Amino acid sequence: MPTLSCPACSRPVEVATSRAGSDIQCPACNQTIAVPKLGELRQLENEQAAAGNPASSGRIGNRVAFAALLAIAAVAGSIAAYCLIRYATITVPETTEGHIAGIEEMYSQLSAAELVREWQEMEKFTPEATGPYRYQHIATEKSGWLRQGLTASAIAAVAALIAVLLIALQPRRSTAPVPDRI
Repeated sequence: MPTLSCPACSRPVEVATSRAGSDIQCPACNQTIAVPKLGELRQLENEQAAAGNPASSGRIGNRVAFAALLAIAAVAGSIAAYCLIRYATITVPETTEGHIAGIEEMYSQLSAAELVREWQEMEKFTPEATGPYRYQHIATEKSGWLRQGLTASAIAAVAALIAVLLIALQPRRSTAPVPDRI
């Protein structure tokens, strides 16, 4: 049914097509409302129906996007929690500073002959051949878990923020009064 607006009180009034070309009374203020002819009334009805459909499909699309973003946020949050727990549980047995201090202490206790033998053993290997020590591998792994955890946390936060903004910036449903039927 097409909806007309009362010229006096602006209240919406639904009009049956059988009332085309006549006058009706507004139920709220009793003002006379002229009902257009049948062709104009049907055209008005089609325009109002077309205007109502995109809004409902837009709301459905927003709800789907909201749900998808919250799912992404939940998955990223779970990944972040796993990575940060892994980071917290890995202990690095030694630091580079502690390793150097241990070598200095060991060398200070060696005799001159033992230091010469140690030097000769070192000359057999190039520095590239020895590679990083085990504690350095563990420290690298631990920092990788932290980096992944922080990245997943950022993704979860951004997805949740976009989801909230999507809902917050969505146009509200009209609070216009329900039209009276005549």
